[in-house]
Amino acid sequence: MRGRDKLLGLLGIGVGASFVASMLASTEGHAVPQVVDLYVVCQYAKAMAEGHPFQYNPGEPPSTGATSLLWTAVLAGAHRLGMRGEGLVAFAVAAGFGLYLGATALARRIAARLAGDREGTLAAALVLLGGPVVWGFLYGSDTGLTMVLALALLDRLVAEWRPGAPRGMAVAGTLLSLTRPEGLPVGALLGAAWSLGPGRGARLRTHVVAWLPALAGLGVLALQRALTGHWLGSAVSDKSLFANYGPGDGLAVVAEYLVDVVRGLLLGFYPSQAPVGFARGWAAVYFPPLGLAAVFFALAHGPDEIRRPARAWAAVVALVVALLSPNVFLGVHFNRHLMWALPTLLALAAAGLGDATRWAARGDAVLEKRLFRGAAGAWLVLGALSTLRFATLYGEMSGEVYLRDVRTAEWIAANLPKGVRIANLATSVEYLTGHHNVNLHGVTSPAFFGNRTAEREAGVVEALGRLPAAERPGLLLTSVSAQDASVAMQHLVEGPPLFRSTSLSDELVVYRMRYDLVDRSRELLLPASLSAVAQLAETDRLNVCDSRDEAEHGYSWSSRLARVQLNGAVRVAPDPGAGLVMDAGRVIVGHESFGVRTAPGRDLVVVLRTAAAAEATVFRTQGRERVALEIPEGGVLVEVDGQPAGRWSFRPRADWDEQVLRIPGRLVKASRTRLRFAGRYASFRYWFFQ
Repeated sequence: MRGRDKLLGLLGIGVGASFVASMLASTEGHAVPQVVDLYVVCQYAKAMAEGHPFQYNPGEPPSTGATSLLWTAVLAGAHRLGMRGEGLVAFAVAAGFGLYLGATALARRIAARLAGDREGTLAAALVLLGGPVVWGFLYGSDTGLTMVLALALLDRLVAEWRPGAPRGMAVAGTLLSLTRPEGLPVGALLGAAWSLGPGRGARLRTHVVAWLPALAGLGVLALQRALTGHWLGSAVSDKSLFANYGPGDGLAVVAEYLVDVVRGLLLGFYPSQAPVGFARGWAAVYFPPLGLAAVFFALAHGPDEIRRPARAWAAVVALVVALLSPNVFLGVHFNRHLMWALPTLLALAAAGLGDATRWAARGDAVLEKRLFRGAAGAWLVLGALSTLRFATLYGEMSGEVYLRDVRTAEWIAANLPKGVRIANLATSVEYLTGHHNVNLHGVTSPAFFGNRTAEREAGVVEALGRLPAAERPGLLLTSVSAQDASVAMQHLVEGPPLFRSTSLSDELVVYRMRYDLVDRSRELLLPASLSAVAQLAETDRLNVCDSRDEAEHGYSWSSRLARVQLNGAVRVAPDPGAGLVMDAGRVIVGHESFGVRTAPGRDLVVVLRTAAAAEATVFRTQGRERVALEIPEGGVLVEVDGQPAGRWSFRPRADWDEQVLRIPGRLVKASRTRLRFAGRYASFRYWFFQ
């Protein structure tokens, strides 16, 4: 056994060294992450170490874009000990390497307990030659810690399943809940499985211990709610597939993805170029061929008292994967959101392979040994090839980040004043620059929270228009592809780029920003509408597609063609003064409902900004696109506080139009009136006068 341990240790050191060498060769000797998300965590860790936790930029309201509370705290401790700048990235990678070696010991112990020493050795080797698993550990973010804690949780579950106090399970599960959002459903399901297991008795204390991971997960949600007003972290809150695609297409995408995942784990025969989810598949180098069949053997074979906890774990993994799959990042970064469970499946596959060969040999010890060695050898050869491929990928990704993102950060630090506000649509290099990041995706900037992925551009435009002048970023950091794809951003910058990276990939560019178009959109444009309200006082206004304004007005909407949801989009068109106005809104084929401030008993004049043609953003299984819709005549059924108030018909102008509706004072009965407009029309902005 000592010889095997030594060999496994040397193998792990060699694999880790090859990954790090690949990175250093691609980055001129610098410690650089493969994904710039790690810089986000480093920025939060720096803030925590400096005494303003959860503030991405000092002085800002709290945000929770780091996702992992525990891993951020670990990096904050390293920062306090002197790991700064590139050194903190190096620490994160080194810590991931330590977790990688620790994971092999846990995987070995699990498989050995379930099947025997040789299966334990195979499990350790499969983790060491896990391809994407190694990438996940050395990536430097919370993925490595999550994988180790999942292994520790399964290890303790197997050891403590029989009657007794599940203390180790509670510790591992609690740490998992503090590390990733997946920890809450995992903890809740395992707590229920343990409490309902045989021979548990009625000791309340023991059951409470089993439920501690779930309680810890709820505590994280409560902390996020107290800090930001939102239950979910800002890095995950707007990624729901159903919110962006609708229930029909959302279910279709998830079903197709889960089929691909199961077939990939079972067979591994997909070409790596075949898409799985929204990214390249990598199924052929992701999991041992027929590995899932071996997992089934591990769950079905052997004494129930030993295999029952493994079955509980497998059921929990399947349920949690199904629960968390409906997100808009399916498959991204080598299925990173599934990677947390992969080492545990490798351990079960190793145990199951031994069960399968014993079953197939029917008592022939020589044949059984040959079958096991042959299959295990094939798995390890394929694992070695997979690991070699991912080592090169590790270096390639680091090299691209170095040439693209790090070089951009160096230019910013050398040429722009420290602390300058830069709007960011492409990367997260503020940790390296010291500038004030305004994250337009809303992950770290509270002013942009609540913008849905399907309406990202629309929400960004409205949030930028809402920002006070002193808080507006003067520069935009974006990518060539993002800039080319955004109608809004092309109009919000001026002049040629101040900087452009040279990385032979999707280059980063820095522009100066302008705000005249969004400022012009706030006020009424047409003489006719100005005349209609000239003698009245404005009581309220509603900016459609501004998530904060909509929340303040209790705004709800539904707009669909068949089952396809019509999401908001940005429109740029001439105003009566021959200039341009930019505004975001929705094509409504359905209804809107919202509450506005009113004075009871007085006529309410409603001015709607609309147009005869507008675009909608649609998400379907075929992909995302902007569709142009013509609305030559608007027809709206009006309700006031739930009471029908007639029909509003109008023929909008070709460019920007403003239509006026007068609601009789007898229908306005309170200081807040709820309006519901149902029909087919374009809705961009409302003003209310009395």
